[in-house]
Amino acid sequence: MKPQKVEITYKTIIFTVGFILGLWFVWYIRDILTLVFLSLMFMEVLNPSVTGLQKYKIPRFVSIILIYSIVLSFIGFTLAWIIPILVNETSGLISALPSILTNIKFMGFTAVDLSSQFKFLESIPSDVARTIIAFFSNLLNGLLVFVMTFYLLLERPHLDHYAAKVFGPKGQKLVKEIFTRLEVRLASWVNGELILMTSIGILSYLGYISLGLNYALPLALIAGMLEVVPTAGPILATVLAALVGLTSSPITAVFATIWGIIVQQLENNFIVPKIMSAAVGLHPVVTILTITAGAKIGGVGGALLAVPIFLTVETIINVIMDQEKKPSK
Repeated sequence: MKPQKVEITYKTIIFTVGFILGLWFVWYIRDILTLVFLSLMFMEVLNPSVTGLQKYKIPRFVSIILIYSIVLSFIGFTLAWIIPILVNETSGLISALPSILTNIKFMGFTAVDLSSQFKFLESIPSDVARTIIAFFSNLLNGLLVFVMTFYLLLERPHLDHYAAKVFGPKGQKLVKEIFTRLEVRLASWVNGELILMTSIGILSYLGYISLGLNYALPLALIAGMLEVVPTAGPILATVLAALVGLTSSPITAVFATIWGIIVQQLENNFIVPKIMSAAVGLHPVVTILTITAGAKIGGVGGALLAVPIFLTVETIINVIMDQEKKPSK
């Protein structure tokens, strides 16, 4: 048997080197790509509202300004109402937390003893804190996303023209179909997440208020925000509420835990299936694995962007496969 001869042409070498350099370049500008992706995502989320206003013969530029004004006004009024209460209650919670941890006893162990067995939890607050600090310290990035989203919304109606120039007639149809599907899926995901976070926050707050739990508002806000983290988020919110409940009485902690379990059951069996599964079509296991992978790669930010990135990649692949299945005319 003659030994097979493997030839490596210069084209193969150039392609391999170019591919590796391309991967390195993408990784090097990953922060910029993240900003572009966020801008595209917000553009797809806001575009249906802008298009809806245009049906009333409002110019697109004015429609975008109106949508921006509504969103910013809502955020501003919400923060103006909630921040004073939140600061007051959160400062009280932070002040009381050392005594809470010192006085808590469970099966003969103090919180200090138990904390040594759960060192992995120590990184969670620091990761969240670093993400929050980075968010507010990078106002320039937020402004860039704000401006890029604005111009992308302005140019959205000309997508067909740009796609035809870059990709040709066949690519034009492909790009149009991708953006059409993404507009539906990303908007549904964002709306679903907002509804879920609001629902869990309100349910938690009503339960905590009924139980007479201290610091009900910050605990409810934490529960709502942790809703973006499947399984682990609601558990952490429930544990925190139970710890605070112990400052009042053991029975309050027990009822806080029971209420947390009830909210989780409502979420898992009614809220999530009705909102997220119908809107986005992702299996909960796929969602958990996606968020876990995102957290491993990019921390808290990676976890938050994992699902929209997955939806984008899945949509692109599905559109390409659907186009391949269509008989050529």
